[in-house]
Formats: sequence, C-alpha cells, structure tokens
Amino acid sequence: MNPNTQLSYALSCTRGRGGRRNTLKSTNNYIKVEIFLPLFRFFWINMATAMDGSSMSPSADGLVNLEMDSQRTLYPYVTGSSVLGIKYKDGILLASDTGGSYGSTLRFKGVERIKVIGKHSLLGASGEISDFQEILKYLDELILYDNMWDDGNSLGPKEVHNYLTRVMYNRRNKFDPLWNSLVLAGVKNGEKHLGVVTMLGVHYEDNHVSTGFGNHLAVPILRKEWREDLTFEEAVKILEKCLMVLLYRDRSSINKFQIAKVTEEGATIYPPYSLKTFWEFAAFKEPAKNAQGSW
Repeated sequence: MNPNTQLSYALSCTRGRGGRRNTLKSTNNYIKVEIFLPLFRFFWINMATAMDGSSMSPSADGLVNLEMDSQRTLYPYVTGSSVLGIKYKDGILLASDTGGSYGSTLRFKGVERIKVIGKHSLLGASGEISDFQEILKYLDELILYDNMWDDGNSLGPKEVHNYLTRVMYNRRNKFDPLWNSLVLAGVKNGEKHLGVVTMLGVHYEDNHVSTGFGNHLAVPILRKEWREDLTFEEAVKILEKCLMVLLYRDRSSINKFQIAKVTEEGATIYPPYSLKTFWEFAAFKEPAKNAQGSW
C-alpha cells in the first residue's frame, strides 16, 4: 500500500462518528488529536519509509532507528592538477594552470586555484575544487575574526600554515578528509615562508615546492636551477619551464597558466596566459614507433 494511502487510512481510524475527532487518553489528561496529528504524520511516514527499505530500520525493542547514515567524500569529482612554488630574491612565486578535470575529462578551463589570504599570504590548491572552496570559507571566517580585534596585528603565513595543518589533520582523523594538497606562500616582516599541507595533515617547508604530478616532474628541475638570488624574471622562466614539462606529460594540465607573487608590499595575482608549444617531436608524432608490446 502506498505510504500516503496508509496514512489516510490510519488518520481515518482516529475519527469518531459525525466527523468529531476522538481524543487519545494519556496518564492524567487528554491530548487532542489536532495536537497529535503532526507527530503522528511524521512518525508514520518514517515507519513507512523504513518498511520500503531505507537506511532506517526497527531496533530490537521495536522502535524505529532514526539515525541516518553519514556520507563521506569517497572520491574527488572535479580536480585541479599541480601547483608550483618558488622563492626568489624579493618574495615568492606560485604557479598553476586553470584546468578543472571531471574525472579524466578536462571539463573546465577557467578554474583559478590561487587565492589571496589576508594581507601577507597566497594559497594554491591541487585536488577537489569543492573542498578547496570549503577551505576558503574557513579562512574567510578566520581572517574576519582576526580583523575584528583591530589591534594592529594580522595573521602571517606561518599562522595560516599552522591553521591549515590542524584543519587537514582534524578532518583526516574523522575519516572525512578534504581532498587537497595546499601550497601556502607569504612574506611578513622580511621573512619568507613557503610550505605544503597534504590531505592527511603532513606539512613541510622548503625553498621550492610542488604538488600532484609536479612532485615527480617539476621538483628535479627546481632543485637543479633554483638559487637564492633569483630575480623575478628568472624565477618566472623556471616556473614556465616546469609548467611546459607538465603540459607535455600530464594529461590533466592545460595550456592556460596563472602566476602570482607575494612580497613585503602584498600579493598580486596575474591574469591567465598561454605558452608557445612545440608538438613536432618524433615521440609525439609517432608515439608507438619504438614502443614494446603487441598493441
């Protein structure tokens, strides 16, 4: 029987002759059916739903268990690829592409994954885009609360980095992680800070960092060519070299990149742009020529 039909039949049983509503007797007083009807409707529909095979089921004592199953992020849907970070003479640079992959499909081409945090920091993210948006909400609340004190102090990159470490580790311990690898860059009081936080809460600092596939392809280039006295132009060229390697070798990367810098004066995010590519390499033109295997 349809749950709504069952409910109509049950409610009709509570009515007396002449259309007058009966009352239900309690221990010391009477409760009118008009008061009882909303609760009756709620529990009857829940019981009917449980009988239809939902997650609610009768317990050992015959009562309906109203506790619903909790949902977790089992697999990221829309994701971003690598984020690169490098220190140079006057500050820190971050770089990433603007692609958003829906599974293995490059569905979105204009996803900006580098954001300004407060007065002194930049944040870049790989991984699930919706989880990155959730992290940005947390940081907006944190910065707003810090500004409300109006005491002349402001959160620096070290404080934000520590906060993100606690957030990611807390969610990991709840078996409900935020599926991101984060790069936090900032400069405050002349001190440069560049660090990474993974989805498990693992965190570290370095002179150059990368997330995602860049850990395998970009980090060797950064180790070879990084110097402490790099100029802005030299640092940009190194990042563009790494981005080109990722474009050729990482299927999740697209030819639309964004670079941001943070110095003692503040943070700047530059508009996206493309790089000139060359696809006439022999391995690109005939990829199966020297490949081993039957196919």
